[in-house]
Amino acid sequence: MVRRFIRKWRGREAGEGVLEAGLGTPAKLGLILFPFVVVAPLGLMFGHAALDEATLKAVLAGYVTLGVILYYPLVRLAGKSIVFDQVGRLVDSCMRIKQGCYDTAAAPPARGESGDFPGLARQIYWLGHAVAVRERRLNDTLVNLETARRQIESSIDYAARIQRAFLSDPAELAAVFPDSFVWWDQRDVVGGDVFFLAKSAGGVFLGIGDCTGHGVPGAFMTLIAKAALDRVRLERFEGDPGGVLAEAHRYMRRWLIAEGGEVDDGMDMGLVYFDADDASRLVYAGARRPLWVERGGEVEEIGADRLGLGYAKTPEDAVFANVAVELAAGDTIFLFSDGLTDQVGGVRGLPLGKRPLRQWLAEEAGAPLEQRRQSLVAIFENHRGRASRRDDVAALAVRPVAKQGVNA
Repeated sequence: MVRRFIRKWRGREAGEGVLEAGLGTPAKLGLILFPFVVVAPLGLMFGHAALDEATLKAVLAGYVTLGVILYYPLVRLAGKSIVFDQVGRLVDSCMRIKQGCYDTAAAPPARGESGDFPGLARQIYWLGHAVAVRERRLNDTLVNLETARRQIESSIDYAARIQRAFLSDPAELAAVFPDSFVWWDQRDVVGGDVFFLAKSAGGVFLGIGDCTGHGVPGAFMTLIAKAALDRVRLERFEGDPGGVLAEAHRYMRRWLIAEGGEVDDGMDMGLVYFDADDASRLVYAGARRPLWVERGGEVEEIGADRLGLGYAKTPEDAVFANVAVELAAGDTIFLFSDGLTDQVGGVRGLPLGKRPLRQWLAEEAGAPLEQRRQSLVAIFENHRGRASRRDDVAALAVRPVAKQGVNA
């Protein structure tokens, strides 16, 4: 009985996760003041007849004295029992909610008087209950999002394998030009830059393409661009990379222009042709992508036509000019996409630009091209720093052996 009364006074758990209703504030105050406000006066009233006046005065004086002496302890007791204990319970409830323990399996506190501490306890309980419900829903949503993310990543990884299989293999370049490198680095798992290498009866076509967009849209564009290049019969364009670009443009433009409307997507590309018997001479054609030739520490830029491939604004009968370039022993040619020069970074957050690339190409003229690839990547990453990748990057460098042809 005593233990049950103590539990009732403190309002603690009765067991098995069930909360027992505690005594309200008026009930606790009544229990504390009952002996002094009711019992003592009644005792004096009934005992008045048995006491003489002097004794009665002495009893009243003692009662008043005792009341004065016990006033402060009673106030402290009432404050601790009624206020501090209740506040402590509310603080404990708030801390449990903060720690993620919402006690939703237990019954809510019983209803008490309006404005009493049990009312606050009920509010905290239902707050924890609402948070627990939202947390369960959020966890379910996160599980679904994680499942969707894994499915998307798996699909994109598979798409990346398809893209790499569809595009030219960078390893083929070393088989044709032993002193060379390709840096094909997409911003995302898949991207919009194209490395192109194709052998014809009389030589080799070699190029770098930069399609509209990056990520999944850019990857679809690379498939369209590569399909257009593969559709071209290279035997008809021996020594004529400009003709290859023009023919590929016509295929892309027809495929990209939708019924009843137009799209503004396409590809920029630099394309060179090496004769199988003599690599001392190349023929270059460019659709908004230049060709750099490093010779004796000097870098010469050969400009491209200001027309892209596949774009609706480029006329269907567009013609791309061929430029013949005579090469000497030790000369290096360099093709790249604009993702290399447009990458922002550095202290001022500016694009990398062409100047550092010219310096890199001129200063390391005698080094093997594979080593120069590593230094090019270092220049790019040092400039980028903590800035995010802006675009895909594709670059190739070739140092042909003059008068000996290529391994076509």
